[in-house]
Amino acid sequence: MSLARVKWIAVILLIVVIALLVALCDRQPADRVAREGAVDEELGPGVQSVALFFADRSATGMVEERREIVVGEDRVSRAKRILEELARGPHESGGVRTIPAATSINSVFFDDAGGAYVDFSDEFLANHPGGSTGELFTSRSVVLTLSGNFPDVETVQFLVEGDEIETIAGHLDASAPFDVAQYR
Repeated sequence: MSLARVKWIAVILLIVVIALLVALCDRQPADRVAREGAVDEELGPGVQSVALFFADRSATGMVEERREIVVGEDRVSRAKRILEELARGPHESGGVRTIPAATSINSVFFDDAGGAYVDFSDEFLANHPGGSTGELFTSRSVVLTLSGNFPDVETVQFLVEGDEIETIAGHLDASAPFDVAQYR
């Protein structure tokens, strides 16, 4: 194996380790949302205060952005509406979009074991900028947003056009559900 190839492998491994350390060290936002109970804060008929999580501008952690949005009465339509708002990107200056532009949320559904399933449109994969850090922030953003607004969610599975995916852009394993406990 050439020296240049060994250097590239070492750099990639270093980036992955740094991304994982950042993910494990930044726990405060999800804990705070769970204590505040975003879902329970009713503001009027169909209006709810929700917590959305975006990557911060320095790509070192997550920032929480609270919004008041109109949501449906049932759990599934609320979850879909919250993720649609997440997909629109941040309104405040501290956050960075984590769901690729033009991505639609086809559906969201829940199972009885604490699992949430999010079905994205093709643009989720086609427009993702890639990189291990980008994939990590995308998964973290969706997982924290769902678990922060639905505290009983324990896992989140990503689908695209109804099909399970292996990865978002080649770095992060998305073939199994993401465990919420690893993101808090």
